[in-house]
Amino acid sequence: MLIYTALALAFIAATIQTPKVEAYNQTNQPKNMGNQFDWQFEEDPDDPSLPKTRRRWTSGFVLFWIAAIVITAVSIGVWNRVRNEGERETQDLVELTQAIMDVQKEAMAANDGELFFSQQQSDSSWFAAQMLPENQAINRGGLEVTNAEQHGESIWANAVWEENGNRLQRVLFFNWRAGQLQQVATDPDYWGATLQTESDWGKLAYYAVDDPWAASIANYVSDAVTTVCARECVADKIPFTIEIRDDFMVTAEPNRLHIPSPRLLGLDGQGEPADRFWGELDRRVVNYLRPATIRFAIPPVRVREGQTMRPYETLAREFMALNPEISIELVYLESADEDLSTLIHDLDGAAVVPTEAMLTAGHVHDLSDFINSDPDFNKSDFYEQIWQGTVWRERSWFIPEAAKMQVIYYDKAAYQKADHAEPSSRWTWDEMAQDVSSIVADQPQPGALTWGFLDVGLDSLFSFAYNWNNQCSETATVFCRTPLTTANVAAALAWYGQMAQEEGQMPDLTGQLQQVFSGTQMSAMESLINEERKTLLLLNLQGSQRKAAIWVDSPVSYEFNLLLSPVGVVPFPGSDRFDGITPLWLSGSFISQYSEQPLAVWQWLKFLSYQSPNPRRIPARPSVAAEMGYWTTLPRPLRDIMRTAFPFSRPVTIEEKGFLTWDQVSAVLSGASTPQEAAENRIRVPWFAAPD
Repeated sequence: MLIYTALALAFIAATIQTPKVEAYNQTNQPKNMGNQFDWQFEEDPDDPSLPKTRRRWTSGFVLFWIAAIVITAVSIGVWNRVRNEGERETQDLVELTQAIMDVQKEAMAANDGELFFSQQQSDSSWFAAQMLPENQAINRGGLEVTNAEQHGESIWANAVWEENGNRLQRVLFFNWRAGQLQQVATDPDYWGATLQTESDWGKLAYYAVDDPWAASIANYVSDAVTTVCARECVADKIPFTIEIRDDFMVTAEPNRLHIPSPRLLGLDGQGEPADRFWGELDRRVVNYLRPATIRFAIPPVRVREGQTMRPYETLAREFMALNPEISIELVYLESADEDLSTLIHDLDGAAVVPTEAMLTAGHVHDLSDFINSDPDFNKSDFYEQIWQGTVWRERSWFIPEAAKMQVIYYDKAAYQKADHAEPSSRWTWDEMAQDVSSIVADQPQPGALTWGFLDVGLDSLFSFAYNWNNQCSETATVFCRTPLTTANVAAALAWYGQMAQEEGQMPDLTGQLQQVFSGTQMSAMESLINEERKTLLLLNLQGSQRKAAIWVDSPVSYEFNLLLSPVGVVPFPGSDRFDGITPLWLSGSFISQYSEQPLAVWQWLKFLSYQSPNPRRIPARPSVAAEMGYWTTLPRPLRDIMRTAFPFSRPVTIEEKGFLTWDQVSAVLSGASTPQEAAENRIRVPWFAAPD
């Protein structure tokens, strides 16, 4: 029986058409992931060279073949069952992966970023890639999974979508993580070895899976270089290397370009690179070679002593002298009504800190790849507590230039008249509360003071929230930075409400301040202009005769405050466990996601980060602070306090700016909400840009 079975199996192997998934048209590529939308079964043709022999049909031979046919029939039945089970398994994989794609499409339609990214691996680079406008458009339209294969713990899938009337496809990857299937960025096993070819313009680096197109890509680049350089190109940009990537990462490495594989950007119906790949390749090569002109938005001009101050004009001239291949066209934003979210498509960048709404819409270029790849960029030459403020979702989105750090002033005469000891540089919130509650009441009557404490900004609220229930055992916030939670915010709102509702402690300014700070998340330009309005409001409230014994103000106001009467300066209060945490408000610049010349803008942003900031703002780079003598030129009392407070300072991050608003304060003071309810009712911005 074993002999008959062996013979039958041999017969089956020789005669049955063996199904196999069509492989890529090269020998060193992964099998079972063809370029077609619908993977086909391939039949082995009959070989006509085999000799046809006549056999004598003896009775024994007939019996043999009868037995063999029976066995063959049984084997074919078993094989068909196995094949059908395999087809059902493939269909299951398609359904599983399609379910993820469907959830992502629904999340895009609902502008729900948390739901969208819950279906994907937690990877910051992959996260940033999904925020690209072109990927948002594909995900919003929806992807249809046409086939899927299991490879160990990974699944490789083909997915198609419609774009401009064309049916395109791309490869997707999935993996099982803790029992849940998630979309992942890539699978190295799919791409194969790294290969390289040389051309007249430089080198092309690519993965083995893309080898069929290497010659076509190299020739296309040759034609593009010839065309551009026939008109005008930057000579020292050649030779250069183009790297075909398995991701969407970019680079600032000199004489090097990255572009995603056609399998990510899109293949056409025949499994060849689609026009969207060739168009993107052409765009990157042309923009790399030709001189760049970038449109850069700057804050509204300031008028001081009758002279218009436009420092960016001088900086632009200096930069262009150093970089003659880059031209800077300054765009002056004259009012806060100009919303950068609506202007961003026509800008290459702006000298403002982007808002979270701009980031969730995908309007801002992720700078992390430039930061990590540029050999001339020294990330360590930034104060760590300032650099932390550039981060959102583990990626950096702007280059910081300076930080505004408020301090607390107090009226020395008021303390002396009340016979109170002046606060120390390491006082606590409880100690400040005691001073605020009694300093006005203990003044000789009639007294000039109206309030114990005054803050026209949100600094004291953020400082209290950062310090509340702080369990840090480290010696600086750069080493110990706990997340800001709803509980922290609720505690700060409760503290503020109690202070403002007790007579003589702190004024209720919500009505005036809501006219300055909108309840919704402000645009980047509005936040800049409102800083000046806030300063004017403080001056009006204090007047020529000081109304508050303790108040929050800028270091730049030190000499002005000193002229009115003797003042002392202290950091924000802390606790018995940890020094006071001072909020830092950063200034800096970002790159528009829609810029055709992001690398040129990157060079400009690096240049700006080395410039001296506005008076009394802390330079983002220690090297700039040393060069301009920032710390040594501060008045001695101010310098001592600021140097004490700075190691314990913390940036108000892009996300945290929506945690505390004047609307929340107003709701608590009016009784409309409890502190907990107001804290939970923080600003939540929608995700993803609206389709054009």
